[in-house]
Amino acid sequence: MAEKNNKIIISYNKDKETQQEIVQAKKEQAAADVKELQQSDELGSYSKVYKIPSFRKRLSPYSLKHVSLSVMTAIIVSFALGFILLKLFVSVTDETSPPVESVSGGQVQSTSAETVQVDLPSLKSEVVQSGVFTNEETAEEWQGKLEEQSVPSMIWKKDEQYFLLSGSEDAETNIAQVADELAELDIPTYLKSWEVAGGQLEIPESLLSTIENLLSHIQNHTLHTVPIEEREQLLSAWEDSGAGNEQFEKALQAWVSETDNGVSWLNIAQSLESLKN
Repeated sequence: MAEKNNKIIISYNKDKETQQEIVQAKKEQAAADVKELQQSDELGSYSKVYKIPSFRKRLSPYSLKHVSLSVMTAIIVSFALGFILLKLFVSVTDETSPPVESVSGGQVQSTSAETVQVDLPSLKSEVVQSGVFTNEETAEEWQGKLEEQSVPSMIWKKDEQYFLLSGSEDAETNIAQVADELAELDIPTYLKSWEVAGGQLEIPESLLSTIENLLSHIQNHTLHTVPIEEREQLLSAWEDSGAGNEQFEKALQAWVSETDNGVSWLNIAQSLESLKN
């Protein structure tokens, strides 16, 4: 009976050892699972780190084509703008270039496509002087008195003095007779020689022959013989040319509308000085 009990005890102990081995194996298995789980978590945490993509990968063939097209467009636009600026510079330089062409033996020189230079000869005439003043206001006051008597006159500033002139040789009557007629109106008269210096005139090229004809009449004191129709044509041609010299234009207008004891000769001769270079 005692032997049976001992066997049972031995068997129990073996079972207990077996259970301990099973428990130990389970613990080792659990530890392995925990370690494997930790490694899995660590790998999971690393997977959240994002890598910066390479620049080469982002440059697709389409992007390279777009960049090349932009560069070529910029180069073409730059060349076009440079060509336009060069054309403008050359155009301005041509317009401001000095005279290079001469006509009629050097008497007429071309200054541009629209204007020419003409020689103005020195002019000389006998004139009727009705006063000389040191200031313009007094001269205009005396001119007003002549206008009240319907006597044409003009004021010419020369040598810092203002001369009131009321006649010239270029009149329908003799200059001495003009002076006598003015004296009968109690207007002071004094006959004297009047000179105008020559020079270069700049005029529209289209009026070259017309102005040369006018200068010939001035030299010969024959302005009063020009028909009214020709005077009007000259005035119209000057206005159409757009030359824009107001003093010369007013002198032509007075020449067209009045018979003035040769005062038109004085007005035109004076205005020619404003056309000098």
